[in-house]
Amino acid sequence: MLLATAAAGCGASATTPTPTPPPDPGAPSLTCPAAFMTQAPGDITVTYPAPTVTSGFAPITGPTCTPSSGSTFSTGTSTVNCTVSDAKQRTSACTFTVTIALPPKLAVERFLAFGDSMTWGENGTDSLSGSSTTAIQRPAVQFPVSQTYPGVLQADLRGRYVSQSPTVSNGGKPSEAVTDPNTYTRYTGLISSGSFESVLIMDGANDLGDRDASIEPSMIAVLKRMIDDAKNRGMRPVLGTLPPQNPNGCCPDRGLGWSLVPGYNDRLRDLANSEGVPLADVYQNFNGDTTSLIGPDGLHPTAAGYDRIASTFAAAIRSAFETAAITPSLKRSLCGSTLARCNGRSR
Repeated sequence: MLLATAAAGCGASATTPTPTPPPDPGAPSLTCPAAFMTQAPGDITVTYPAPTVTSGFAPITGPTCTPSSGSTFSTGTSTVNCTVSDAKQRTSACTFTVTIALPPKLAVERFLAFGDSMTWGENGTDSLSGSSTTAIQRPAVQFPVSQTYPGVLQADLRGRYVSQSPTVSNGGKPSEAVTDPNTYTRYTGLISSGSFESVLIMDGANDLGDRDASIEPSMIAVLKRMIDDAKNRGMRPVLGTLPPQNPNGCCPDRGLGWSLVPGYNDRLRDLANSEGVPLADVYQNFNGDTTSLIGPDGLHPTAAGYDRIASTFAAAIRSAFETAAITPSLKRSLCGSTLARCNGRSR
């Protein structure tokens, strides 16, 4: 502290303290927020957090950013420039980017999900009565439409492709077998309507219920015919493998084909490869989980199982038909901690 001398009465002198200036904390330092990324169909207003200021001799002026928070940003990547200054006219600056990406789009929007009771969405729990050892079948009971795999898939696609309105029509029919001639007739009736651009085929569980592997070539022949017919009509087919079955289910006539499912799925993979069509590998994505993803009847998926089927088809559709994919860095920004979910379901 500095002392100053001042005259005092009667010839005496006195000293008064002079305040010591505060220590100089150093020049200001400015840290910008992380790059901001989102997707939108056009220009949008973006609000971002203010940069962080450390050090600097008060009073501090700023920080000031251009364009300012709350401004309208156009599609593409824009650079935001920020500055700050202190009382000694020392400055600091930083920059960050704001990226507005157009939402992804699909080359096809109208899907038909074709198959048996798994496509239809049979609830293997509600279609049973009695104890776990004496259960008998009642007429098939369908999950709410929003919980069937076509219903979940449609919601997922609409959540991702926000500039479009994809539809997934449920063409499932309980108890239907691939090798039943009426199945192909029903199939051609649906795809010849002109209402669909893509058909999602997951079928065959009822044929395998007879536990006779010799029927598999006939099944594959019908599925090949279905795929070729769709192609000839200008449609884009997607082939799905079957989910696993639980041989320890409650009902004696459900889940009987469990041992044939892996081999049949191998044939389906070969068929998809030879026909050059996308494969939704449901079996692989179930990862052997017949506890939480397959219901007590040992055959039909639970709600979580149908969700898994939907996410598998969503991934195949995204890979095959998406025409404006977002970048990996943008995906990480949009999905955050749910990146795994984004990868599996569009959602």
